[in-house]
Order: sequence, then structure tokens, then C-alpha cells
Amino acid sequence: MEIENNQGVQIDAYVNQVQDKNKVDPSENKSDKVAAKTDTVVISDAAKRIQEVRSQLDEVPDVNEEKVAQLRNEIENGTYKINADQIAGKMIREGLINDGVK
Repeated sequence: MEIENNQGVQIDAYVNQVQDKNKVDPSENKSDKVAAKTDTVVISDAAKRIQEVRSQLDEVPDVNEEKVAQLRNEIENGTYKINADQIAGKMIREGLINDGVK
């Protein structure tokens, strides 16, 4: 088998072609990584309304201080009246509602 000198030129051309493909522009590589890492979140209209209502509920106090003060005064003065029929009716109504929900 005879080896000719021009075969080395063909190999060099092939090596150069492979090396050119392996070279990557650093700016292209970074933009691809940034694009791949970018996430977006979309909040639905229903979720936005829930957040608004929740923030409004957070502003409402857990205890009605005026009502507590009024009842405290009535109890201390002896003017607080207990309406047994009204309490019993509310207890029955609450029990029926709870049974209906289950």
C-alpha cells in the first residue's frame, strides 16, 4: 500500500471541521441556559379573588370588642337577660344544619 502526502491534507480538513463544530459561542450558550432557567407563574382570576377576600378577612378582628364590652357591662350591672327559648332554638337549628352537612 502506498501512502501519498495529500491524504494528510484531507485529514487536516476533517479535524478542522470537527473542531469548528465543537467550538461554541459563549454568548449563545449563556442565553440558552438563561432561557431554560426562566420560569413564569400565572395566577388565575379565581386565585386573585381568593387572595383579595383573604386579605379583607385578615382585616376583620377575631373578637368584636364592642359586643364584649356591652355584655361585660350588662353582666356586671345585673341587666344581662338570658332567653332560654332563643338559645334552645339556635342550638336545635345548628344541630340540624350540622346533620344536613354530614
